[in-house]
Amino acid sequence: MISTVRSSLSFQILVHCHKTYSVIFFTAIVLLYFYKGAVLPYQNYVRVMEFFILLPFAPIEALRLSWGTRGNVLESFTFVFFSLLLAVPILVICIYLSFFQNYVLLLEAILTYIQGIAVIVEVLLSLALCVSFSGSSTAPSTVSS
Repeated sequence: MISTVRSSLSFQILVHCHKTYSVIFFTAIVLLYFYKGAVLPYQNYVRVMEFFILLPFAPIEALRLSWGTRGNVLESFTFVFFSLLLAVPILVICIYLSFFQNYVLLLEAILTYIQGIAVIVEVLLSLALCVSFSGSSTAPSTVSS
């Protein structure tokens, strides 16, 4: 019986590299948050609101990358699809960090653009994986004589 491998090496490599970048990104964004709070004139409610926008980023991103990896390795449509759904709040947070913050530093903008591009590329690869995993299954054919 011949089985075909439908998981994607390029998706797996991208997710693996993105895990490291996400940790660096979140750490840098939190450090820049405290820097901006100390140096720039923020109102208290704006600082609190921005903190509550940053807070869910790390767990959502960790879960998204974990489910993406698991779905690719297990060739599971469900995990890849849920990873795809979790990309939406991550992209919303990236858009907020890029355009709608009270103060956006250049370093913050560059890091956010890289994060957003990586998520968009992963979304495109996830869509291809969902199509691949939901396609026709490779059932053994029976030959009648």
